[in-house]
Amino acid sequence: MKSVVISVLTLLPWMPVPGLAKPAIDWLSIHWPPSRIADGVDKGQGHLDQMQQLLMAELVQYRHQVHYSNFARVEQTLAAPTAQTCMFALIYNETRGKTMFFSIPAVTSVNVMLHMRADHPLARQWRSGTGVALSEVTLDPTMNGLVERNRGYPAEVKKYLDIAGRNLTGQSLQSVNPVDLLTASRFDYLIEFPDRVRYFQSISLQKSQLVDIPIRGLDPLIYSYVACQNSAEGKLRIRDINQALQKLRGNKAYLDAMMRWLSPHRQQQVQKILPQFADDVNSPSL
Repeated sequence: MKSVVISVLTLLPWMPVPGLAKPAIDWLSIHWPPSRIADGVDKGQGHLDQMQQLLMAELVQYRHQVHYSNFARVEQTLAAPTAQTCMFALIYNETRGKTMFFSIPAVTSVNVMLHMRADHPLARQWRSGTGVALSEVTLDPTMNGLVERNRGYPAEVKKYLDIAGRNLTGQSLQSVNPVDLLTASRFDYLIEFPDRVRYFQSISLQKSQLVDIPIRGLDPLIYSYVACQNSAEGKLRIRDINQALQKLRGNKAYLDAMMRWLSPHRQQQVQKILPQFADDVNSPSL
């Protein structure tokens, strides 16, 4: 009898317990169309929203809640996350890597580029080369460049942002269409992801032709990841998330959502690396 009791007790920790609450994941998000949409009739219909929903559907062992905030508060939370904190489609940097543990690649996309009106005097000259050097562009006193404030831009962009003697400034774009600012010649150039610019063109009342130009020093394509607290609990969540991502990266609905707002040319650019993306099991945290 004694051996039977011991055997049953040994099994208990591995058996599901009726009524025991599932562990939670608190997903950080922000209103950032067309990637994430926090309100209105299209709430939850951004392309990253849809990808995240597919991921959450795979993670049935967790309770999920999405918390919308702004860029500044998201960065504050990432600096001091709880054990339940996770974020989908986060770009890795060393600062975030100190507090967050990152998954295998969850999203691949075209990197930020320099966008300007096609009729701008410098557009033809810059398009004819291999890209523009921000070290030169940001020194031109006749130019004004724009980025969105409190965003996690690549180091090659951040080192010229809001610096005396440089023409690149950050502004809040939560209620502003940056394409309208370009069209009205309020700014000469915008540094942004091509899919986001394409979305803003689609809703702008002022139709105009824009061109996108690569920025030297930046990889043309980038990965973003799921990140959770850099702790034992966070790593367990990432373990389960990695298993789900390996399944989803071959899922048509997941990939269609990922490329929804890219132009046909940019879609072809991403499609070329999809096999590599699907097989990549490397995490920047390891």
